Amino acid sequence: MESRSLDSFIDETIRISSVHGYHPTTFIGMRQRYGTVTAISRLVASGEVQSGFRRLIELGLKDYTIEQAVILFSNEFSKSVFEAAKWRLSQAANASTKQS
Repeated sequence: MESRSLDSFIDETIRISSVHGYHPTTFIGMRQRYGTVTAISRLVASGEVQSGFRRLIELGLKDYTIEQAVILFSNEFSKSVFEAAKWRLSQAANASTKQS
């Protein structure tokens, strides 16, 4: 069973993203099709960095990425998904410090 607090967090990330002009329609569709945890797991475990992640980082919304959701709700996800999320967030942090 998926956590209500995870779902609430994701609802908020979608709302915040929309306010900033980014509408994660692919993720929303995947979430409806597969459920929150499975949709997030599929995207984060994918070998490629998703365009939505890159866009949220560009907007300064790292704390509203699905990768951050994995970190905050790690008990909902496999260790490999957690490690992938952690790696992506660290790469984004490294890239932002290089640009500063």
